[in-house]
Amino acid sequence: MAIKIKFKRSEIVANIILNLAGLGICCIMMLNNNVSMPVKNLIVKIIVLAAIAALIANLWAHLRRYIKSLNHISALEIDHLGICNNISKPKILRWNEISYVKTKTVQMSSGRHSKILVHTYDPSRSMIINADVLDIDKNELLDLLNQKK
Repeated sequence: MAIKIKFKRSEIVANIILNLAGLGICCIMMLNNNVSMPVKNLIVKIIVLAAIAALIANLWAHLRRYIKSLNHISALEIDHLGICNNISKPKILRWNEISYVKTKTVQMSSGRHSKILVHTYDPSRSMIINADVLDIDKNELLDLLNQKK
């Protein structure tokens, strides 16, 4: 029997709203940049453009996840064969490829993010699962993965 774990829509919607707010602030900064020295003005515009590019990329990723959740696509599927991670691009790992599973909390500028690292015998095939966008507690998911392995 396959276990299907859904996306946590509230987390995705909150990230979409924050990205849109950040884009709004960056656009306002771009339009109202009143720095008197031309060199500083150019540096500020380059930094703001880089922030806009990063926000658009992040917004696109969250919109794709939200659309997947609306289409009832599971974020993660676990069955007797292995794990299918649909959070970004679909990636499948079979149980016989997995060496061990562990959690990691990553501190980033946007806050603390919970990741589950699925290590394989071939390091190029390892999988990172973003537990923050899943509708399951990360410790419960880790226990489930360790039981199946």
